[in-house]
Amino acid sequence: MPVFDNKIALVSASSSGIGRAVSKVLAEDGCRLHIFSRSEGRVSAVAREIERTTGRSVNYSHGDMTSLPDMERVVSEVHSVTGDVSFLVINYGDPKIAPFLDISGSDWDSAINMFLRTSVHLVRSFLPWMLENGGRIIFVTSLTTKQPMKGFALSASLRSAVVSLSKVLSLEYSSHNVTFNSISQGFFETPRLRGVAERNAATGKVSIDEAYRRMRDDIPAGRFGNPEEIGHLVSFLCSDRASYINGTNIQIDGGFTRFPF
Repeated sequence: MPVFDNKIALVSASSSGIGRAVSKVLAEDGCRLHIFSRSEGRVSAVAREIERTTGRSVNYSHGDMTSLPDMERVVSEVHSVTGDVSFLVINYGDPKIAPFLDISGSDWDSAINMFLRTSVHLVRSFLPWMLENGGRIIFVTSLTTKQPMKGFALSASLRSAVVSLSKVLSLEYSSHNVTFNSISQGFFETPRLRGVAERNAATGKVSIDEAYRRMRDDIPAGRFGNPEEIGHLVSFLCSDRASYINGTNIQIDGGFTRFPF
């Protein structure tokens, strides 16, 4: 039986990988969806696929998370086409992976817009209604918030800022039946993983298969994650069963992160 009775969920960066999987699981669990990504063709195809496989209504927009005008338009479309959002799942695109000195000022500007300015704009757009009616806000970050790695200066610094923002929001608004949590995900079978493997292969002068093997061997679970496993975690955090989980950052990484707290 569906967990949710036509609650509206907005999921960002949802045309592939983690965002696509989260959207699919939420629809399977009874949500009506509004999804968006910067590629109109890809996000429309995902919307139709989820409608076909789950029978749930899926609206979509296209918009670049590094562009505030795009985000203003997406928010307007959500309000006018879909309705009041109970579950806001802020997933992100992939920032540049490179040594610090190879990251340009424009790279930083784009990443700051995506992680911080868009997060702030989306929360400010949907939180007022939630304060009257309850809701869930979930930020999908990465293991770099707890275990930074070479080449991940953008991800480690800005995703960590998102985790801190989530905590502050939970302190300020926890009395309104709104929860704020973040997820630090590890290595999952997504296009992003392929990009990391290709970079590791090039820098380590090994084959792609060897790069995958080395990453997999570092995971105590001995495997990469299935993106829908993140979807099930998000669905749980949106449910009434998780109403006392608030202001926390949850690792889902097969045991990869060594820091115990």
